[in-house]
Amino acid sequence: MKKISLAIAASLLSTPAFAGVYLNSEANNSYTGSDYDGRTIDLHIGYEGSVGKIDYYIQGGPAVTAVADVDGSETEFSGKVGGTYNVTQKLGVYGELSGITNEDTDNSYGSKLGIKYSF
Repeated sequence: MKKISLAIAASLLSTPAFAGVYLNSEANNSYTGSDYDGRTIDLHIGYEGSVGKIDYYIQGGPAVTAVADVDGSETEFSGKVGGTYNVTQKLGVYGELSGITNEDTDNSYGSKLGIKYSF
């Protein structure tokens, strides 16, 4: 039994990374201090892949937003595009751009940039 478990684990760990279509659901809660401000739930469909040293993704879909002390929720559209440049096998530089519509005010945008080193 131990040999079978090790063989299955080795097989799963050696499987190449999945590239293609995926579904992603994410809940983001917002707080100011200890006060709850609201929640956004993204229901995205996306695509990911690799080209040389670059891993990338793009995703988008409905985003259900609920603001604290307001009855009901609104559905907007949100999306993200991002990627990682693998400098070495242990060092990667990554970035992401995101946005969400808002029918009552200006659209919101965000960005992320970072470096990840794996030991």
